[in-house]
Amino acid sequence: MTVQTKTKAKRYLVYALILFAAHIFQNTLQIFPEIASVRPELLISAAVCIAVFEGELIGAAAGLAAGALWDTVTVTADGYNALFLMIMCAVCGVLMRVFLRNNIITYIIMNTCITLFYYITYALFFVTARGIDGALAMLLRYYLPMALYSLVLTPLWYVLIRAVNRRFSDKY
Repeated sequence: MTVQTKTKAKRYLVYALILFAAHIFQNTLQIFPEIASVRPELLISAAVCIAVFEGELIGAAAGLAAGALWDTVTVTADGYNALFLMIMCAVCGVLMRVFLRNNIITYIIMNTCITLFYYITYALFFVTARGIDGALAMLLRYYLPMALYSLVLTPLWYVLIRAVNRRFSDKY
């Protein structure tokens, strides 16, 4: 195994550990306090940030892994999180490779769009489509505050993933 392959393997292992830690912090530990009965969703931001730095293939794999971890603790999703995050992270990786520059502003805008799109489609598919009354009220009172709380932590993910990428990359 070459040095470059070992470095990539170490970087991908650290990414997997970051996703697993985000899963633990999001779903089991009460690290972040509840504000108005909402907690942040950390896996979207972590997977999108990995896609920003690694491109479409590794980004899609990170999205699939993050979504699969998230689907293990949800009752209603049935693979929706894995499929959604895989597609969004692949699109994010392509956009970063072809059209956009990698900086924190681009990541914040992209993460904001993906997070809001996730909560709107989730409310549409899993609340409105099931005939639950008050879907708009749930979106405005629960899902959008959860998205905003998640987006506050966005710069932390960029700093962390960028540090990992620089530490385990031969580009720098």
